[in-house]
Amino acid sequence: MASPKKKISAMLTAFVLLFSLVAIGIVWFPSVLGYKSYAIETGSMAPTIPQGSMVYVKPCNNFEDYEVNDIVTFTDKVKKQSFTHRIVSINEAEYEFTTKGDANEIEDLEPTSASLAVGKVQMAIPLLGYVASALKHTAVKIIIAVFYLGWAAIEIELFLTERKRRHG
Repeated sequence: MASPKKKISAMLTAFVLLFSLVAIGIVWFPSVLGYKSYAIETGSMAPTIPQGSMVYVKPCNNFEDYEVNDIVTFTDKVKKQSFTHRIVSINEAEYEFTTKGDANEIEDLEPTSASLAVGKVQMAIPLLGYVASALKHTAVKIIIAVFYLGWAAIEIELFLTERKRRHG
């Protein structure tokens, strides 16, 4: 029968592996496929994309790639803000979109320049945006680091204990 330390070690190892695989799947794998990810911080696109969702956006190279009803993420690098709304009309002469959040009663007040378009939303995963937002906070990063260090300390202790037992 396994000792309590070995049971804890096995559970922690399983958790660390699962957490690491999920983190890789959420962050790294989509970027390898060319997607950008954004956390949805408001409810303006509900119920289509609820607040707290993570959206995966495929960049578009040409203005002509966008169509009415596409859900698009825009980023204003000067204001350092992003938003995701639906295109309701396209002004081809000015290279602008009229956009609207699905939950909003009226269109956005100003047209949005096509130069701010990052790309079309391909997928949204509810609640995952909350996790991504939390991971930006230093305190959460410290908690995760402490957890990993604790896991490593337990593994080292078990290794040394087992080594002592075998070699006297």
